[in-house]
Amino acid sequence: MLVANAGRSVDVETLIDVAWEPHELPSNPFDSLNTRITRLRTLLAPQADVSWCAGGCVLTVDAERADAVLFERMVEEAHWCSDREAITVLDRALRLWRGDPLPDLRRNGLEHPEGVRLRQLRARAVEDLAVRELRIGAVEDAASRLLALLSAEPLRERACGYAMWALHRLGMTADAVTCYDQLVERLEDELGEGPSTELRQTYRAVTGREPTPSDRPTDRIPLVGRGHELARLSTMLDRERMVTVTGPAGCGKTRLVSAALSTTDVPVTLIPLSTCDDFGLYEKVAAAVGLHSRGPDEGTDDLPMVLTEYLRGRRHILVFDGCEHLLTSVRALVRRIRARCPDVTVVATNRVRLGLAGERVLPLGSLARDGVRDPLLSRAGKLFLDRAHRVRPEFPSTDDEAHLARDLLRRADGLPLTVELLAARATGNDPALPRPWPSDLVEWSYERLSGSRRELLGAFTVFDGDVDPSAIESVVDTDGDASDALTELVRTGLLTTVDTETGTRYRTPDLVRRIVTRRFAGTDSERKIRQRHALWCADLITDAVASNDDPSAFDLLCRMEDEVCSALRWAMSEEPGLAADLSGQIGLLTAYRPRARLLPWQLRVARDPDPRLAQHAPATASGADAALRCGLSEEGLRLAARAAELATTAQHRCSAVRALICGYHDLGDDDRTAEMCHELLDSADVPDSGNADAHAFLALLAARGGRPREALRHAETAARYARASGSDPRIALATYAEGRARALTDLEEGAAVLARARSQAKSAHATWIAASAGTALADTLLTLGRVPEAAKLLQYAVDEWHRMRAPRQLRASVELGTRCLASTGDRATAEALTHELIGRSAPKELVVARAARTLVAALADVFGTERIHHPRHTPTHTAGRSVERPIPVGLL
Repeated sequence: MLVANAGRSVDVETLIDVAWEPHELPSNPFDSLNTRITRLRTLLAPQADVSWCAGGCVLTVDAERADAVLFERMVEEAHWCSDREAITVLDRALRLWRGDPLPDLRRNGLEHPEGVRLRQLRARAVEDLAVRELRIGAVEDAASRLLALLSAEPLRERACGYAMWALHRLGMTADAVTCYDQLVERLEDELGEGPSTELRQTYRAVTGREPTPSDRPTDRIPLVGRGHELARLSTMLDRERMVTVTGPAGCGKTRLVSAALSTTDVPVTLIPLSTCDDFGLYEKVAAAVGLHSRGPDEGTDDLPMVLTEYLRGRRHILVFDGCEHLLTSVRALVRRIRARCPDVTVVATNRVRLGLAGERVLPLGSLARDGVRDPLLSRAGKLFLDRAHRVRPEFPSTDDEAHLARDLLRRADGLPLTVELLAARATGNDPALPRPWPSDLVEWSYERLSGSRRELLGAFTVFDGDVDPSAIESVVDTDGDASDALTELVRTGLLTTVDTETGTRYRTPDLVRRIVTRRFAGTDSERKIRQRHALWCADLITDAVASNDDPSAFDLLCRMEDEVCSALRWAMSEEPGLAADLSGQIGLLTAYRPRARLLPWQLRVARDPDPRLAQHAPATASGADAALRCGLSEEGLRLAARAAELATTAQHRCSAVRALICGYHDLGDDDRTAEMCHELLDSADVPDSGNADAHAFLALLAARGGRPREALRHAETAARYARASGSDPRIALATYAEGRARALTDLEEGAAVLARARSQAKSAHATWIAASAGTALADTLLTLGRVPEAAKLLQYAVDEWHRMRAPRQLRASVELGTRCLASTGDRATAEALTHELIGRSAPKELVVARAARTLVAALADVFGTERIHHPRHTPTHTAGRSVERPIPVGLL
């Protein structure tokens, strides 16, 4: 122990623990320790000295006589040497190793932390040596060295990446792929995660193909006539940080941006602003990136600061689609993001440029005629024929139809939307257009519709996203001809179809939506349809809750998020009782699996002073859950206590008490948590889900108190009730509690159970449980000396706690991360993080967030960047992939 901490004091308690096993402890351990220190001082003199100091005992020895110190110095020296000199130095350093480090300090089969640190330093030295050998062409030596390291530490991704390069350069690309596949399989089996972004890029560079099929949805309708603009925009996105695509409505700005971003490796978040107002801009952006917003009571400056702090240090692309009516607010937000988030690229679509410094503009206009005499051979003609062939593949089948098409194209303004409308008109039953030519073709097409068709098209403005045919049939009275009516609107070009996993859905182009909204807003028909829309949402969510935690119920809520928010927005002012019912049902579906888009609305309903909202027990309990998942523990406890007082049924009281249990547990108040658990168990008619919650948290409390038998007993009871309830999140919670219990007596078994709990929680979208299990698993793996796996999990856990704005849990993860960094030999960064956590010059949440960002960057430098992204489970969302670091120079 003294050698491991040469030059640093070791306290007396630690030395006593190392010197004797608990059953061998002498009656006067301090005197016995002093006797041993005296003998040791005699043995080491004059080469070394052991002395007492205020902090304990210190070994003073020449660094050249301690292999560990000498090894560490030589590894540091190699960083500043040329490749050949570094190879010599690192080879000499590695020859100092003659077995496992500090074997005498192992206790209960576990390595001492200093032994773990030295082993990680050795692994990094092997990697660095292999990199230097690759640079000078000693590929065979590098490959054998790296493969030997992987046999000892099979989940070391950095070594795997360099081994793939070495094997590829030896002409063994198939073996490189096998090496990659074996690592990916083990990562999936043991951690439930995929490879780092750097390793994925290495695979792509070595094989020339993607390691897995892209998870980014693609547009089934091809982009026609914009090839030059697409190439230019793709180049701009690679080089610029602020790009604005400008042009008149209907020129295809959104479709062009979507096509350009479909091939990028950078995470992309598309934020449609057509239904957003100035007050909801920051909230919508936060929800789009997965950050939990605290609603309108948060304050004008807090959310912008939290948002930019979350995005800072991340490679990301934000797309603000349709900025026309929010120009001032979008300018302010973009200016703030650009000032504080240098790695974030902003893309905007607007009729005019934003007018910010450094902005690069791509103007779009009409499709060029390309100087051809035949309009059908121009870009507009190609788009016209593409859209016409989707309706009638044989078009044009006669000379008259071809003549009509050419005549239409000569008269058209060349905007893509106009061309598509003309193609739809030309393939319909009434292709002729009036003379003189209409000044606004969209307005003219709308005026040509019958009253029932206008009402049907107006109903689409009530929906926030793409619309399912069954939704239209439920909301609009179509007299049984909904399918025919929708087909007719599609043929006119005023509606488009989108193919999704759940079937065909309908979408209104932005220009059409704006015109129809102007005509439809404020009418009696609009109020009637909004009421039906809100009732339709409430009925579907109520049926989903009644399905007894069927996984498809939560998936339905995810798909309906935009519609639910639209319904709540209308119902809060028009029918508060309906809004309260809907919010209460949302709370039951989102227990342990919060949705960033819905949290602000749950809080709005619970905070509203209207008695029809404030006195509604389920809605208040739903707001309490939302507050807890936004880091508002005190408000959550206050709302939960009010919900418990208002509860009139066992189910309502169970929801309120569960919120109280979660709140006290998050604050670390074990006594109050246990009290609430027993109160819930003593209540009458407690559902299986309530019993599962209470026993799971009692198991966690027992595990925290070091009582493994009691913890395991409660965990097994929780699992039994969770299975009876059919709730996937509660099954994951019970497994998590079991993992914490088993880790007290068997770390390997505890790690396996925690990994299973994390996998179950991820499958159930239970982010709080997944983050908790991930943090506990990282702690367990770090204790076992499995540092690379712990570092990988910590990146995910830190991101989850950051998004949930949970400073207490985030701080615990950062402190665990400092241990992880210290285990890699990076003591300087670990100490800097410790000092940063006790900073007083900024708000507590901001200090912890900055420390978390520093931690993730340090872990990524050593172990690789994790592919963290948060799909919204809705067809309109554009999911992304994390940025991939460049291949190390000299390895190509």
